Amino acid sequence: MSLISFICFALLIVFFFTFFKKDTDIFSPARLFVMVWLFAIGLVEFKYSGLQKIWSIYSWIVLFVTLFSVLLGMFVVYVYHFGIEYKSVSHIRDSITDVTINPQLLFKLILILFLFYVISYISIYLVVGFIPLFTARPDLTRTKWGLFGAGLIIHSVPTIIYFIIIYYLKVRREIFKKVLLTTILVLSFVSYIFLLQRFDLVIFIVLSAVFLYYGTTKLKLKYILILVAALIIFIYGVSTLRASNLFLEYLYYSGKMKFGKEFAIFTEPYMYVVMNLENFANAVNKLSNFSFGYYTFDFVLALTGLKHLLLEYGNFQTFPFIVDSTYNTYSMFFVYYRDFGVIGSFIFPFSLGVGIYGSYLYLKRKPNLNSISLYGVFVFVILFSFFIPMLSWLHFVYNLTIIYLISKYVVVNKPLTK
Repeated sequence: MSLISFICFALLIVFFFTFFKKDTDIFSPARLFVMVWLFAIGLVEFKYSGLQKIWSIYSWIVLFVTLFSVLLGMFVVYVYHFGIEYKSVSHIRDSITDVTINPQLLFKLILILFLFYVISYISIYLVVGFIPLFTARPDLTRTKWGLFGAGLIIHSVPTIIYFIIIYYLKVRREIFKKVLLTTILVLSFVSYIFLLQRFDLVIFIVLSAVFLYYGTTKLKLKYILILVAALIIFIYGVSTLRASNLFLEYLYYSGKMKFGKEFAIFTEPYMYVVMNLENFANAVNKLSNFSFGYYTFDFVLALTGLKHLLLEYGNFQTFPFIVDSTYNTYSMFFVYYRDFGVIGSFIFPFSLGVGIYGSYLYLKRKPNLNSISLYGVFVFVILFSFFIPMLSWLHFVYNLTIIYLISKYVVVNKPLTK
């Protein structure tokens, strides 16, 4: 174990034990962000793969500028609001208990979302002619399953399931509607599993965990640890569906792993964490041509239809300077460097830190379904910030927008009259 790994995991253990302090908020953004990146950097420095490289000083500088900028953004918001009293977690839970939603409106919106999902699902199947899980090479065909427009609506599943869970928790009785919603949940979940897209399904798990923690007394720390374990099992359980044993062996040997073959099952989780940072470090050290907003604002270009036109015009390289073609992600922050260099690595992460901590204080100031749901999305962003630039993706922004709007408009200021 290198000195960097030792320091990272030692600090990680210290932060972990702070969870047991009385009245601590386990989803506090700065601590959660630091813990995620301590784990990722500590794991990188194990250098268990022959594909990993020794990083240049410049790569380390860019990474730490990026991470420091996020924390600086959070700190600025903290200082700006210093001295203002905010509600504790227990007071937030009391406030959420008193929040009333419009069950009829929520039920109708869930049905509408599900109807659009079904129509889109059938439309794409009729066009492409297959379901990824039932093909000979599901690991390849899953990336080819889509259709412009309908493909976006397919990603509504996490939002559908999340609001079904909210309905269960906030609406009493209504047995028939809950049975119907349970059927919708099962159909949505199973049909989406057939597409082998695990990432979207993690969204509703994180959102639900955040709501259960802030909105009820049902989610204790021990249950969160169980949920994390279940989350890991689920993510890599889907991987086994889409990857044969031969493929796992391929990952092990192609990754030039330095641990024994009996531990080959850990190849994918290890590599899918560390190779993001390895690609980031390698690319920022070699990249000399910048794309000036093309990747940062990908969701805008995709929505306007200009994305592919500008890609062809700019002749941008899709995966510049990746270490190995099997792994083509760079962490969430690479798009900002790729577009604007070191300046982008400071400005956009700083803005993200401001947004995350601002959302957190909004929750502590005005706890309701809307503020919890919005912050739940940011918790998801923090947890997977080492992985992919989800804030630049149209389908993620789509889900964020739908979640924000629905959670805002289904809340009523006083109990509904019968």
